Amino acid sequence: MEYTLADERMDYSGAELRSHFIRDAFGLSGDSMVAFRGACRVSGERLVDLEDFRAGETVWGDDMLHFIVEIFGVNLSHITALQRLLCALARDVVNSAAGGPVVKRSGDDLFVGDGKLSVSVATVSPVSGLIHLGLNVRTDGVPVEAACLEDLGLEPGAVAMELMSQFTRELESVEAAAGKVRPVD
Repeated sequence: MEYTLADERMDYSGAELRSHFIRDAFGLSGDSMVAFRGACRVSGERLVDLEDFRAGETVWGDDMLHFIVEIFGVNLSHITALQRLLCALARDVVNSAAGGPVVKRSGDDLFVGDGKLSVSVATVSPVSGLIHLGLNVRTDGVPVEAACLEDLGLEPGAVAMELMSQFTRELESVEAAAGKVRPVD
């Protein structure tokens, strides 16, 4: 899996959660992952979570670290499991960088105390599985009680590179483990 951290800031509107966005915007083909920093403004038809959509929710934040993952040939259950793995690794990366266990995970949500650190969703397109994970860099513009990387003293670029590296290593390890066993009758 290839991955990259964008040099330029870009905002996330939900339109980026689509097949081949990473290829179109970053030139990476196949299974890939990108990170970029920018605002988050998702509402209306761009909300993938049906409960949030029906409730008329919005996902807002003025400064977030966004991750988009695209993996081909997976179903919704598979990409959702990978989303949970990504969130668990994000918890571990942030806790390690912060010097202790400050982040807790509940499903695909990350918290510092009662403050929500993340937003995340997994879905499928006709050709791939897609994940968006956003971590608050600052709490400005977040409509719920929130936590952020800045309050933990963490540099977003370093968090991004470490998380993408660990996620890629985990996927490679899964493939290696699957390739060394024989089927049973």
